[in-house]
Amino acid sequence: MRLIDTVCGPLVSEALETYVRLKGVGRSDTFEAGARRSVGYLLEVTSDKPIDTLVRQDANALREYLKSRGLAQDSIARNFTNIRASVNFALREHGLPTSTAFSGVYLGETIAPKKRYVPTSEELLTLIRLCRHQDDDLRWILALIADTGLRLSEALGLHKTDVVLESDTPHILIRPHPWRRLKTPSSERVVPLVGSALWASQRAIQTTTNDFLFPKCARDDRTLSNSASAALNKWLKSQVNEAMVIHSLRHSMRDHLRDVECPAEIIDTIGGWAREGVGEADGRGYSLEVLSKWLEKASIHHL
Repeated sequence: MRLIDTVCGPLVSEALETYVRLKGVGRSDTFEAGARRSVGYLLEVTSDKPIDTLVRQDANALREYLKSRGLAQDSIARNFTNIRASVNFALREHGLPTSTAFSGVYLGETIAPKKRYVPTSEELLTLIRLCRHQDDDLRWILALIADTGLRLSEALGLHKTDVVLESDTPHILIRPHPWRRLKTPSSERVVPLVGSALWASQRAIQTTTNDFLFPKCARDDRTLSNSASAALNKWLKSQVNEAMVIHSLRHSMRDHLRDVECPAEIIDTIGGWAREGVGEADGRGYSLEVLSKWLEKASIHHL
């Protein structure tokens, strides 16, 4: 007599709670919001059933549902990634085999991604002028990112002890914290402060009311990336260029470093981009003085 397999996996909703509870510690609020949104879409097309009973038909139904909502291909792919991550994490936690139900789902022919807008030199100079004139915490964040190429979450999660101004080479420490993880191992780094970034850091240190550099944007358990991003992007679009977003500043810094013929390894070190090659991790890396020299050359006030 054949034994009937017993279903023992958690429900879809339970898998989501396990995922955000264990994997969401120290991550930005966008992590949990993204996971909940994606699983919410899944529950629109299937019942809240044990995750080890999810099949390819569920995935196909989700694909068609997301297409009907008008989501772009990259957005659909991102939702599938979130669901795979939460389902397989929960399965591993329960000692069950991982699922391939949401892997390799055909989403259509690949479409070339739309290029991010890169601001002109005139727009960057306007941005810094407006930041210095308005002189508040949100403008300090923009000025800091503009002359360092930081990710928004990296800037928002800065602690006062991450800012070293009393140094021959003022700098900030980008390191993981309980309220803000880093995107990759290469993200942990030291970034010199020059130009508008130095000004912004000095102003923020002078006015902070607690141990965070930007008190309105960080809590002991998370950074408030969603609200900060929305406010900053709205301001950039209305004051500088409607195509401009915060991440444009990170791309712009990379371009400026290239324009001054900064070596690729130093560009990657400054921006915390993943570096390939066996020899990249050897030695102590580049000195603060060397990094500062190149950032100074690429700084907006030199445009």
